[in-house]
Amino acid sequence: MADRNLQIVKFVGTTPSYAYCDVCKLAFQTRTENILDAEKAKAQLLAEFEKHECRPEPKAVDEVLTQIKL
Repeated sequence: MADRNLQIVKFVGTTPSYAYCDVCKLAFQTRTENILDAEKAKAQLLAEFEKHECRPEPKAVDEVLTQIKL
């Protein structure tokens, strides 16, 4: 498996709210209860990212980014 990274693409203030895997483009969203705590939000996103299995799909990142209002 290629090295993968979590790419944060949207913040609410200083809290990361949307991210995706740079290999398979799977999107992750901060849970509502963590949106006001940047550390908890980051930990939650990283935990979900670390336990996911990559299954890359062509052009998936384009679809994810069009759904996120930057």
